[in-house]
Amino acid sequence: MRYVLDHDLHNHSFISPCSRDDRQTKQAIFAYALTNGYRLVALTDHGWDTKVDDKGAPGWGGNDMERLRSNLPLPQAKRCRFLMGCEIDMNRHGVFGLSAEERERFDFIIASVSHLNLTHFTIDPAQVGSDAASRKAYYEKRLHTLLDMDDLPFYKMGLAHFTTGNICNAELHRCISLFSDAELAAVFEKVKARGMGVELNFVPRAANAEDLDIILRPHRIAKQVGCKFYFGGDAHHPERFGERRAEFETIVDLLDLKESDKWEFIPRMIAENAQ
Repeated sequence: MRYVLDHDLHNHSFISPCSRDDRQTKQAIFAYALTNGYRLVALTDHGWDTKVDDKGAPGWGGNDMERLRSNLPLPQAKRCRFLMGCEIDMNRHGVFGLSAEERERFDFIIASVSHLNLTHFTIDPAQVGSDAASRKAYYEKRLHTLLDMDDLPFYKMGLAHFTTGNICNAELHRCISLFSDAELAAVFEKVKARGMGVELNFVPRAANAEDLDIILRPHRIAKQVGCKFYFGGDAHHPERFGERRAEFETIVDLLDLKESDKWEFIPRMIAENAQ
């Protein structure tokens, strides 16, 4: 059975510093979900838990956990569950910005290790160059650092935008190409073992055929090793809502995704809402 698009688990409100759009409200996000027939949607603003020792590399200043929770309560409906989530980075010292206490308070957690555009927070420019080879090596190290942590609730965690341009800007495709199939498989074998979901939200129409094949390769390898996928539009402004469903459908076809490729977290959350 073809993968059914019944969710979007990556959405930002005006609270996220990269949005700051007063139109991007929880009501607008929920309306988008209902319009598209989604049965599960998540609010995942950027934040950093001030209870965590950041070792001198703080991030998302002012967006602590209480500010994220100021969006509560979220609207709900029997036909669509709205999860309270968050998007959390790992800083340049390998610190994941969510304490054990706070991990229990969120329905869903997106782990972002690919935001290498956040100078001095996620990357030290004195230690890591801007060239593709340096970024590839650093990104690979960060992926393994996250996946080797033993105290994270991976069962409710997603791995964000594996091929985002924030990794290496203009040299993104070169950077991704430097990963061997074996290196990608090693990462995704750990993702599978942890039970994490792999996020899908790249924009197929934005790439030529060669570049699109480069972006698809990691996701194809993830599928081959048995990883499970979820969709997350990463919308920061309402204009993106009108485009995301069609982009998701294209990705389903490009990767030939079946319902068996869907991250188990999704039907579990939907089933709980139906009880």
